[in-house]
Amino acid sequence: MSQPDVIIIGAGIAGASLAWQLAGSCNVLLLEQEDSPSHHSTGRSAAIMTPYAGAELMQAASLASRAFLAAPPEGFSEAPLLSRRGVLRLTDEAGAGSLTRVCHSGQSQGRPLRLLDRAELLAQGLPLMAKAVMGLWDDEPCDIDVDALHQGFLRGAQRRGARMLTRHAVTAMSRRGGVWQVESPAGTFEAPLVVNAAGAFASRIGKLAGALPLTIHPKRRTIAVVPVPTGSDMAHWPLIADTEVSFYIKPEGKTLMVCPSDETPAEAGEVFPEELDIAIAIDRMQQWLDIPVQRVQHSWAGLRSFFDDKDPVAGFDPLAEGLFWYAGQGGFGVQSAPALSRAAAAILLGQPVPQTLGDAGLTHARLSPQRLEPAFT
Repeated sequence: MSQPDVIIIGAGIAGASLAWQLAGSCNVLLLEQEDSPSHHSTGRSAAIMTPYAGAELMQAASLASRAFLAAPPEGFSEAPLLSRRGVLRLTDEAGAGSLTRVCHSGQSQGRPLRLLDRAELLAQGLPLMAKAVMGLWDDEPCDIDVDALHQGFLRGAQRRGARMLTRHAVTAMSRRGGVWQVESPAGTFEAPLVVNAAGAFASRIGKLAGALPLTIHPKRRTIAVVPVPTGSDMAHWPLIADTEVSFYIKPEGKTLMVCPSDETPAEAGEVFPEELDIAIAIDRMQQWLDIPVQRVQHSWAGLRSFFDDKDPVAGFDPLAEGLFWYAGQGGFGVQSAPALSRAAAAILLGQPVPQTLGDAGLTHARLSPQRLEPAFT
């Protein structure tokens, strides 16, 4: 096995997409601690593209990724990556004015937004509770085939020569003679460059490397899956939320995903749903929609990981030579992966960021880990 040029720690959507970008010009090795590269956040995504959600740079990367997701390169995926979904945000009388302003602002930017009154919402078969008087419909959001996207990156990277090893948790790191030694229970691997794409575990990897002490904040998000009531056809429904997105529901075949939009601080590792969060999700939904729930079919929780400013980091560490941070996508890693990984690859290779991405704000300086530590700016 030849020595890689780059070791990427973490093979979720962040590490996989960056490997795909780099593999044509570098010998890449992906080290994944779990049995499957989709074990954590990537495999627990709500699988929807909402490009105007998230902090500024996340929005920029998501918007710049739409063209790739709509028309991926030849041979990338056998199935379309996107399918129509839409988002509907409901409001009561008190929030109607605010939602109207949001609609007009978005329309002035060319976004496909429209307001629906209660009668129009009822005409679409929505079982509204009395408080729901208006909705803001956004045609732009789509479902994302997360597995097809993730596997497209992994397969493409491997076709270009990248290798992936699962069950290879990193236990120690050191650097000698310009080369990193990355240790795992399955062996030690060497490369001049290491990418910290470890998601919720990024702070731990940074500490092992003696890097800038950046703190990533993993936050738990809960999903409950409930059966669609007998005789109901909800498959065509959009994702539905209230104005504050204190909950959302999304049809999945003959079930509904129900989420309380929780962001509960958690430790990196396995996370499990709390009964209280499931109850909150169902209660919030039923304040707006008359949907009976007889049972919860199953539930899960995942981690969405943020740096302090909620924007991602993609850049070299100022203390640990040859260590590249690529983390902090905060739940938007799937929809932003094509563009964000392209910018990150350019920075890692010492190349100019493509102008369209730079113009959108995805620059070396704004993505740099040093922005989070004033002492190093």
